[in-house]
Parts: sequence; structure tokens; C-alpha cells
Amino acid sequence: MKKQFNITGVCIPEKHYMVDISGKTAKIFDMIEQGDYFVINRPRQYGKTTTIDMLDRLLKTSAEYFPIEISFEGIGEEGFKSADVFIEEFFILLKQVFATSGNEALVKFLESGPVPNRFSKLDFWIGELVRKTGKKIVLMIDEVDKSSNNQLFLDFLGMLRNKYLKRDKPGEFTFHSVILVGVHDIKSLKTKIRRESEPKFNSPWNIAVDFEVDLSFSALEIRSMLEDYAGEQQVTIDIPFFAEKLFYYNLRVSFPGKPVV
Repeated sequence: MKKQFNITGVCIPEKHYMVDISGKTAKIFDMIEQGDYFVINRPRQYGKTTTIDMLDRLLKTSAEYFPIEISFEGIGEEGFKSADVFIEEFFILLKQVFATSGNEALVKFLESGPVPNRFSKLDFWIGELVRKTGKKIVLMIDEVDKSSNNQLFLDFLGMLRNKYLKRDKPGEFTFHSVILVGVHDIKSLKTKIRRESEPKFNSPWNIAVDFEVDLSFSALEIRSMLEDYAGEQQVTIDIPFFAEKLFYYNLRVSFPGKPVV
């Protein structure tokens, strides 16, 4: 099957002509190695999902890491009615990842007991999961905006924050790195659901480090996509010229005034 250009949804290297973003994923991988928790917030159609998908592939090449890439895209309002329902939805997402990874031991572990019905129980269960895998688990959650105005989601973040703050204590186990992906900055979530009479701005995600990796494409990076296209289609094109044009129309016209960061 010949590759195609893709402008909707995640890009797949085997199916689509893609810009080489290995330099960007390498920088993000450095953050993960540091054990950072962070947020990737960029506009729609900016390549966020493709980036974490490629990062998931990179992490799977290392025996040291176990990536968990999930999305809140499919969780509707019903999934945020109560803590036990939210945690059950979270477990379903985990089971899908464990099953597709071929790790039957983790599937059995997930199914070995009742689903936690409180965040305090989920806290303990996550510790047992990390202990059982014996690897550095990287949790990546896409489309977190779907739940950004929900107190249950903030409680979930608060639990992860609490585990993060205790992770260097003996006997404590939690995710090595957590990446939240969405359009808005998760650090400001708490202000969205507070009443005006409660002006509290303390975010449950103030443990996140700044994400400074530039996800926009340079003209040089765009060349890799055109080279792939020219080679497969066996055509001759002025790659530097068209790379510059694509860079101009994608960045300078769509976001006039200054480069997007």
C-alpha cells in the first residue's frame, strides 16, 4: 500500500508521509528520563497525538520502560458521575493497553481483584502495578480537555500529585513520568470550576515542569517528508524550495506575526 498525506487524526509512519520528528521525541525522552511530569498543550491539529504516539513507539524499544498511552476521548459525562465509575473507566482503558501489549500477566493482575471504588484504593493499586511490572511506567493521557471542568478529574490529578511528592520515600511506587495532552494548560484547571466566592488558584498539577519543546516544523524538518514522497513516487522536485513554501504557509500564514511555540 502506497503512503498518503494525512491531515486528519494521528499520522502513522507506515501509512503516511511524515515529517521526521525524532529530534523532538528525543528531547521529550530526556524529560521522561528525568522523571518529569508535564503538560503538552497546543492548538488542534498541531501534532500532539502523533507526537505521543511516536513517543510510545520509542519507549517500547527500551526494556527499561513500560508506556501506557490512553485517551479520555471516549469517556462521556457518565464516566464522571462518581469516583467508582471514573476509576472503572480508567481500568477499561488500562486493560486495552495491557491486552494489546500482549502482557497477559498484567491483564490477569488487573482482573485479579475488585476495581477500586475510591481514589485512596486506586493509589495503593497503582503502587502494586508499578511494583509488579518492575519497570518505569510512563502514563500518557490524551484529550484531557474532555474532563477539565470536572472535580473528579481534579481529584485524580491530586492523587497522582500526592504520589509524586512521596515517590522518593522507601516503599513508595508510582508512575515514573506522567504526560497530559490537551489544548488548554492543565495548571489552570482549578480556576475553571471554583465559584467566584472561592478565589482559589492552587492547581493540583503544579508539580508539572514547563514543556518547552517546539512542536512546530522547521523547513529543514519538512524536507524529510518531501524526500520520502519523492523517493516513493519516483519524481524529481525542488525539495528545498517546496519545504520553504510549506513552512511559510503552515507557520507564517496560519500564525502571522511570530512563530508558534
